[in-house]
Amino acid sequence: MVRSMTGFGRSEVQDEGVFLVTEIRSVNHRFCEISVKLPKWLAHLESKVRSLVQGKIARGKVSVAVTWNGDNSEGALGLDTDVADRYVRLMGELKKRYSLPGEIDLRTLASFPDLLTPEKAVTEDEESWKLIERSVTSALSDMLSMKDAEGKTLAADLSGRVRRLLKHLDAIEKRAPVRLTEAREKLRRRLSELLEGGEIAEDRLALEVVLFADKLDCTEECVRLRAHVMQFIALLEAPELVGRKLNFLLQEMNREANTIGSKAADVEIVNSIVEIKDDIEKLREQVQNVE
Repeated sequence: MVRSMTGFGRSEVQDEGVFLVTEIRSVNHRFCEISVKLPKWLAHLESKVRSLVQGKIARGKVSVAVTWNGDNSEGALGLDTDVADRYVRLMGELKKRYSLPGEIDLRTLASFPDLLTPEKAVTEDEESWKLIERSVTSALSDMLSMKDAEGKTLAADLSGRVRRLLKHLDAIEKRAPVRLTEAREKLRRRLSELLEGGEIAEDRLALEVVLFADKLDCTEECVRLRAHVMQFIALLEAPELVGRKLNFLLQEMNREANTIGSKAADVEIVNSIVEIKDDIEKLREQVQNVE
C-alpha cells in the first residue's frame, strides 16, 4: 500500500456540554515522531494518545492538538500546601540571611508556579479519556483518508516512472549481446594487426575473448536490476505500508546500475544507464513522501 506521509485530519465531538476539537497533522520524517498537545489538566493522558496514533502511523512527524471547551474544561483547583510551605520557608530564610525588608503576602505567593493544581476524580478521568479517544480516532480516520487518497496519486506516478526505467533496461539487454560480438571481432582484428596478418591461434583468441567478455558482461547485473524493478512494482500494490522497502530497493537498483555503467564501454548502454540513474533519482525523491 502506498500511503503519503503528509496529511491533515480534524474532528469535533460534543457531549453533555463538552466540545472537543482535535487536529492532527503529519509531514515527512524518516522515523515515527509524535508530539501531543492536551489541556494541562489532561496531560497525564498524553501517553495514551501517543499509543493510539502509533497504532495507525508507521512513519512521519505527527502533531496532535486537542482543545477542550465547556464544563470542567480546566477542572477543579486545589492548593498544594507542601509547595506553599516550602516557598514561605525559603522566603523567610532569604529575608533573614540578607536582612531584606518587606512581608510575604498573598500576592507574592500567588505569583509562584505550582501552588494551584488541577484536581480530577478517577471517574472523570475515565470519561475524559473516552471523549478524547473518540475525538482522536475520528481525526485519525480523517487524516488517513487524505493520506490514502494522495498515496494513490503517488503510486500512479511511481508506477509510470519505474516502467519507463524498464524500457531503458530492455534496451541494454538487447544491446549487450551485440556489443560482445562486436568486441570479439574488434579483438580479432587487433590481434591480426599485431601479428602482421599471421595466423591467429583460435585457442588464444578464445581465451582473450573470454577474458574480455567477462569484463564486459553485465547479464547478472541486468537480471538483478530487473528483479528489483519487478519487486518494486509488486510492492506498489501490496497491502502493507511499503515506504522503507521501496527506499531499500532503490538503493539496490542504483548499485546494479552503477556496476552496469562501469562495465559498459559502449555509448548506447552508457546513455541508457544515464536515463536509468535519472529515473532512480526521481523515484527516490518521490519515495521520500511514502509512509
